[in-house]
Amino acid sequence: MSLSFKVEHREGYSVVRVDGDPSLGQFLSFLHLIGVETAGWPVKRVLLDLRDVRTFATFTEHGAVGEEVARHLQHLHRIASVVPPDRITRASEKAAGQSGVDLTVFTEEGDAIGWLTA
Repeated sequence: MSLSFKVEHREGYSVVRVDGDPSLGQFLSFLHLIGVETAGWPVKRVLLDLRDVRTFATFTEHGAVGEEVARHLQHLHRIASVVPPDRITRASEKAAGQSGVDLTVFTEEGDAIGWLTA
């Protein structure tokens, strides 16, 4: 799998910075893994920085990501996803929201942090 990530724990939230060119299946597996990891974290607000993920850009793929977020990250109170402006479709946001998961997609990290900490 061509995917790496770094976790930064901050006051009130954590940041997961993801880098690579995974297949959709590999990224969905990563979401399962990060779901297990975040279950033990003291904070329940997470920023997923996906600006350096260079694969899957279709509406359908984004919807699959949202469904997987709903499946494995439902224990989190808020999830902010930061993506490049040319990749924003809101499909993941909508798919996660249909399952009651509070996922919002941003193009600017500052906006995402503001929402997470509000």
